[in-house]
Amino acid sequence: MRNHWSGASLEIKVIGDVTQRRLRFLKIVTHSVESIEVATAAWTHWLGYQLVAEGRLNKDLCSAWDTPQSTGQRYCILQPASGAEVFIRFIENSIANSYTPASYGWSATELLVTDPDQLLRDLADSPFTHVAGPLDLFPQQKSPRALQMYGPSGELLYFTRILPGGSRYGMKGAVSPVDRPFIVPIGGPSMIDMHRFYGDQLGLRTMEPISFVNGIMARACGVDSQTPFSMSIAPIPGRRFLIELDELPGGLKYRPIPPGQLPTGMAMVSFLVECLEDIPVPLCARPETIQDLPYNGRRTAVIRGPAGEWLELIERQNA
Repeated sequence: MRNHWSGASLEIKVIGDVTQRRLRFLKIVTHSVESIEVATAAWTHWLGYQLVAEGRLNKDLCSAWDTPQSTGQRYCILQPASGAEVFIRFIENSIANSYTPASYGWSATELLVTDPDQLLRDLADSPFTHVAGPLDLFPQQKSPRALQMYGPSGELLYFTRILPGGSRYGMKGAVSPVDRPFIVPIGGPSMIDMHRFYGDQLGLRTMEPISFVNGIMARACGVDSQTPFSMSIAPIPGRRFLIELDELPGGLKYRPIPPGQLPTGMAMVSFLVECLEDIPVPLCARPETIQDLPYNGRRTAVIRGPAGEWLELIERQNA
């Protein structure tokens, strides 16, 4: 939903104890959807993703999430054609359509692609809905170029091409036509609170906020189309993933959460961490060891961020 940037440099400001960068790798992006069949068919047929696991959520995993009413809900896990071990997970939730990106929490899934212009043509008769683009994100040579679309379950997607040498963060581009998630944006009411959480508490570097104009988001938030928004970046170590921090107008709603279940829409993002005991944020429930893919015998737990976003933390090593 970013249209263009204005009036600020992209300098990195170190906030917090960056020797303790606790988020190490983006592993899963989870969406609540009304129909597993609809979501899976669209992503496998049109985006080239592969179904690698499906079933029903077990009691131990839902205990780790503190979502007892999710036990038994259907889920599936999809993997990009590149083989990257960064997954999309769909969980069937009967009220998923109450989600709107103009609310606080995780707002979009940004995926690497090789050619957003060709992808738009390929998706002309698909269940994906065109929002904007493709457009260059910066007025410079080798700028990232992005296409914005809605998926069939209402999921907001950015499809972004990165050319060799075109990333300010040393990130590489797609291997398959539609590749892995690599940026996850959060919309929150306070940039200060988001910087404190991801910088001071989770130890990530954070970028000095810059101003950008986003006509689509402005209209969704009920403000003038030229209203500037504040945006910052928190890179994950390893130059593969970024968390985008977007300060949205006050007065928006937090993401609906059905009792005992995950939030609606873009429900949760999962990250690898070294050790759950090192996380200086209260866990929502006791960690559990999960055998199913992609946990493979590792412990997992959930924390919540200042915009109401859910972060699943999976230990890198087996329990």
